[in-house]
Amino acid sequence: MERSAESVENDKVNLHEGHRERMHKRFEQEGFGNFEPHQVLEYILYFSIPRKDTNELAHRLLDHFGCIANVMRASQQELMEVRGIGLSTARLITMIMEANRYYQKSLSSAPRMFRSLDQIEDVLAPYFYGASSELVYALFLDDQNGMLRLDEVAQGSVNEAAFSKRELIRQAVRLGATQLVLAHNHPMGLALPSGADLQFTRKLAEMLDHVGVAFLDHIIFDKKGDRISLRQSGRSEYLVPAIEEHKQRSMP
Repeated sequence: MERSAESVENDKVNLHEGHRERMHKRFEQEGFGNFEPHQVLEYILYFSIPRKDTNELAHRLLDHFGCIANVMRASQQELMEVRGIGLSTARLITMIMEANRYYQKSLSSAPRMFRSLDQIEDVLAPYFYGASSELVYALFLDDQNGMLRLDEVAQGSVNEAAFSKRELIRQAVRLGATQLVLAHNHPMGLALPSGADLQFTRKLAEMLDHVGVAFLDHIIFDKKGDRISLRQSGRSEYLVPAIEEHKQRSMP
């Protein structure tokens, strides 16, 4: 006897619900450790797509972005370009990445005293990992390499009008800072300084020099966590003249 379309559809739903339950149990027992990339995405999608089979959509995401890292780093707008991804699913994926960034920042609580530029880079890195928009942070230090404050000073390019060099300098003076590290990201490009970045750095260095604040470094990050330090990459001529002029304590 021929089965009804409703009966066939109910069997599909029951079969998929059984698969989901097995996936839930597997995740509870071993986490994502032994999952394939498409299975990780398939599982994540369960929480925004409660009834449908998400396996095909997981494969579609991987085909579109090339790898799971690119999926997780994509913006909401980029995710919604994939057929089957709506706003709720795009929000879920970007929320996971933002939650991870928040968690990483909480682990890298800045020390009171810094021993090296590498240590400063490591502390700043979680603030930029996976960020899909441009961010600018300023780390204010005293003459013993102690942290006075770490501030997000702008969202957007350091070269945009939204970023106020004068306000940054006023903050340094208010805090009594004698050294400053600036960091920003290139979310859509490489961790390499552009000509505009270098020009901006030189102008800010001159302004800081007038108020006796050493421009210790300008660090540029990309979306994957790679970074470049202007000082450690041989571009220190764009920073404040020799730190010794301000009687700073040099850092290796």
